Amino acid sequence: MSGKYSSSPEPITSLTALGDPDLVLEYLDFFNGGRRFSYNEEASRVRDNFAGSRITKIHLICTRANEKALETLQTKVAAEYPDVLLEPAFLQCEDIENKRDEQEMKETVYGLVARLSREGRLIISSGGRKTMTNRLIEAGLLYGCEGYLAITDSRQTDRKSSIRQQSHTFNVLWIPARQFYRERRNSILDREGIGDNFRSLTILPQTIIDRLRSERIGVDPANKRQELAWLQSLPKADLHCHLGGAFDPPLLKQLALLMVEECGIDDVALRQAIEHHIGHTVRELSSGQLRGLEPNARHCLHNLKLLLPEADSAELVSALVAGLSEEQIQDLSFDGRDIQDCRNMDLDWYMACGDLGGSSLLQTESCLRTALGWLLQKAYDDGVRYIEVRCSPANYCRQGLGIRNVLDILIDEGSRFMADHDDFTVHFLVMATRHKSRAAMASHVSAAVCYAAGSGGQENSVPRVVGFDLAGQEEDYDPVRFQDLFMPLHHHFINITIHAGEMESDDKIWQALYLLHAKRIGHGLKLVNNARMMDYVRDYGTAVEMCPSSNIQTNDFMLADEQAGSRYPLGAYLDHGIEVTINTDNLGISATRLSREYWLAGRLSRKGLSRWQILKLVRNGFRAAFLPKDRKDRLLKQVDRQIFQTVMDNFFPEASA
Repeated sequence: MSGKYSSSPEPITSLTALGDPDLVLEYLDFFNGGRRFSYNEEASRVRDNFAGSRITKIHLICTRANEKALETLQTKVAAEYPDVLLEPAFLQCEDIENKRDEQEMKETVYGLVARLSREGRLIISSGGRKTMTNRLIEAGLLYGCEGYLAITDSRQTDRKSSIRQQSHTFNVLWIPARQFYRERRNSILDREGIGDNFRSLTILPQTIIDRLRSERIGVDPANKRQELAWLQSLPKADLHCHLGGAFDPPLLKQLALLMVEECGIDDVALRQAIEHHIGHTVRELSSGQLRGLEPNARHCLHNLKLLLPEADSAELVSALVAGLSEEQIQDLSFDGRDIQDCRNMDLDWYMACGDLGGSSLLQTESCLRTALGWLLQKAYDDGVRYIEVRCSPANYCRQGLGIRNVLDILIDEGSRFMADHDDFTVHFLVMATRHKSRAAMASHVSAAVCYAAGSGGQENSVPRVVGFDLAGQEEDYDPVRFQDLFMPLHHHFINITIHAGEMESDDKIWQALYLLHAKRIGHGLKLVNNARMMDYVRDYGTAVEMCPSSNIQTNDFMLADEQAGSRYPLGAYLDHGIEVTINTDNLGISATRLSREYWLAGRLSRKGLSRWQILKLVRNGFRAAFLPKDRKDRLLKQVDRQIFQTVMDNFFPEASA
């Protein structure tokens, strides 16, 4: 032991739990007794290092059973150390006998230590009550103290007789707080990658961290149910979620009926016209019959427009879906395929799957509210606590709504949902499509600037437009073509994410980063082909929004136990330190939810994903949100607490009892 704990004899405040009055007097002898008391060599070194500092005040945690002991102590202290002030803090209980008493004692101890640690030098000492002393040490390390001091008699003498004059036999244990913090710091720094995850996890024992690193998700399909339950329990962020692709057959049927009623569509006449062209009743209609009109069509729904080219497509789809069964809607949505077997389909096929739930059926206020409400409820039930919903408002303006009407409706419906779910946040991204007209893209840019610039001072309790997205076919639509259209976004500091490298080369990602200044990349599957760009994306903190289900549907990625197909780049990105996020893309087209996407990410990884990696991916999702830093920090702290509680419930189940 070297160095002094104080360079000058500053006064000391001691905090202890009153048990044996003589123990308290022994501490006073040690600090204030001067040469009247002699100690062994080790104890003397401890005392010398305090440089003559004296105890001026002793705070005592007492139960009602300690009243007589306190009277005895007060009498002795008044006679021997009249300049020392005793400050008893009485608990209401007679003694610590149950959980309620323990809680009262904890609150008293924490409150005292928190206050005293701000007022000067504080030493925690042992007063003969082990339960209270443990709490005192715990609070001292949490709020700050100089250290812990314990004095014991090496001869284990019966304390009923005074042994204060035998101080030369005492063992003095002094543990400075700085020693604990130094050892704690070293143990944390020795844990590789500990800073890349939630901060609260750093205080967990190494054995728990080792389990989080070793227990893997997605390795054995037999564990799917338990693993999905754990994934669902985690608070999550979904940053890549399209409104138009969020549906299921019951929802599509509901939307179609709303459209027919509110838009005054003559659905009977339209269905009769369809039946006339196909030679079958609508109740018999199948994807195969639609495909028979043009066998080379990439999706059977592409042929629907061939039947009545003069009809409004939104009205045609609404009339058709209103007369279909849910089984038929499922069949037409996915071109007669089993959705779980839809793999390596081109992007045209994938986008066509969303035609029924996309722009066609979202043309009225009721339909927009119904679809968004369905999406948000599905996300919330799956543990999503932050979501950015992408929409192309101009696509929803075929029946009289304007772009501003659409955004106002969505923002209002999001506000209603958040009012009923105070632990949930939804914001919006305005999305433009590459292969549509430049005029349409310009209108979406203008809407994003108008809504994002006008909502800067709003709190998280109000949904906002927080960014802009570019989606659609990459082939023949290089990002460089849209540099001029994106200038207003740059001038107004609008966050930008770009679908890039999903189907085409990594050059599209380069253009998105350097020419359109994307802060996030949607999918980014071809980034793995460019090592220098991987370095850049990692070093500049550009997030990559991966969507396992849709990535499988549009590319031929193999699961961990499969031999055919290409390797999903998620593992390579994680190993490289890239800020990857996991998202849903389209809940309906992929028949998925976010917890399933995390599980599927494990199935796509060679050895699965460890729970530690899963938690890191969850953190990435919140870190990459298009939020101001102060709001993002508050959100991350809230999520950190929830993650810590979940881990505690997993590994210390008694904590949740």
